[in-house]
Amino acid sequence: EERILVLQRIAKVAKRQGSWQLAAKKYTQAGEKIKAMKALLRSGDTEKIIFFAGVSRQKEIYMMAANYLQTLDWHSDPEIMKNIIGFYSKAQAMDSLAAFYEACAQIEIDEYRDYEKALQAMREATKYLAKSKAEDRESKLAAVNQRISMTEKFVMARQLITQNPQQALSICNEVLMTIPADSQDLDSGIRVGDVFALMIEYWYEQRNALEAYKLIEQMRGRNIILSPYLDQRMVEEVYKALGVEPVQDRAPTQRAAAPRTGYNPEEGYIDEEIVDEIVDED
Repeated sequence: EERILVLQRIAKVAKRQGSWQLAAKKYTQAGEKIKAMKALLRSGDTEKIIFFAGVSRQKEIYMMAANYLQTLDWHSDPEIMKNIIGFYSKAQAMDSLAAFYEACAQIEIDEYRDYEKALQAMREATKYLAKSKAEDRESKLAAVNQRISMTEKFVMARQLITQNPQQALSICNEVLMTIPADSQDLDSGIRVGDVFALMIEYWYEQRNALEAYKLIEQMRGRNIILSPYLDQRMVEEVYKALGVEPVQDRAPTQRAAAPRTGYNPEEGYIDEEIVDEIVDED
């Protein structure tokens, strides 16, 4: 008992001095694993945090580690991504797993316009939402399924645009009619600007400046900044062909694209079967 009190006092002194790893060691020796983990989190030593969470085998510590790892650049580091999924799985945190896969989907759309990968991530999210015990499970599941449905339509339109452009354009128009003008992209699962861009680029390639111009004006009507979606030279050529003076576009918020190495290009995101293997390893 006295030894534990001494260890706790040493840990507190180490904390005050900012010696987080020493504090974590002493708290561990005193049997205070949660306090030890909190000290490690303050240290920012990712390798030690992952190791400690793995050997502690406590739900709360798994959650703390996974939450910390999500603050890092996980989408460019497959090992961090694997550990996030693994820790949430071991903690049986179905809602956190679902939210993580939704975040994966959004990054695929926002950074890379890869709707196929986004679909894969959203489908993984539904698997874990289905296992959730939260009271709002059904509403969350319905919302994700709605986003999946909308994304599937847009993926189909992109696949059809060269072989059956009329059907592709029809699907795009249907999608645009479904999404309210004041809707946030996150609500629908797709970026409205990407839908417009697909249509505008098609009409531009067909040398139909009038149809392209109409759609550009519709984008402006929805207060969509053009530059993230449309090539500036293409926009200028469309306006020039109709003798219309181009309108100055609003400046987009600058955000660098993340390096895309957070998943296997052949296998995509870690699926449920691999998660089960991670849990079994424990």
